[in-house]
Amino acid sequence: QQTYNEELGGTRFRVSSPAFFQVNTRQAERMAELVVARVNEVKPRVVVDAYAGVGTFAALLAQTVPEVVTIEWSAAAGGDAEVNLGRLENVTRVVGNVEEHLPGMQPSPDVVVVDPPRAGLQPTVIEAILMSRARRLVYVSCDPATLARDLRMLVDGGFTVDEVQPIDMFPHTQHIENVTVLDR
Repeated sequence: QQTYNEELGGTRFRVSSPAFFQVNTRQAERMAELVVARVNEVKPRVVVDAYAGVGTFAALLAQTVPEVVTIEWSAAAGGDAEVNLGRLENVTRVVGNVEEHLPGMQPSPDVVVVDPPRAGLQPTVIEAILMSRARRLVYVSCDPATLARDLRMLVDGGFTVDEVQPIDMFPHTQHIENVTVLDR
């Protein structure tokens, strides 16, 4: 299977052809910098990177966070994550669905980063976040409608929306990523 290399924030990533990676790498780098900065603001000990893909956020977070746990089901992305994260002793990889592995995760995360598919978060994932001791959630979304739906449930569950930062991935199209920061 074909692979190629990308670089974000001075870190190289192997990406297989079926695995997802933002093609606008300049904006992806800005998005990753924003995610890492918002996570680091609260000085977490444990961060869960859910829907971790090839390990982009995890690799960058591992430079400052004592313990990072990734959750990803995609076999293609998992192979890339093995290469991209394998040398990082403070990263634990969980292979499987976020819906199965986030609920009741121990140790409970201080911060959860989610970058779900266009369909957004399943209710079981929202419930798991609400039941965890996470004090911050950084939600990366490519779909404003599912983001709004999920934010409603998260706010009803006790989180407050602190920041919504759109990042224009493809100017003059509808493709805008949003990085939303929620605290409780």
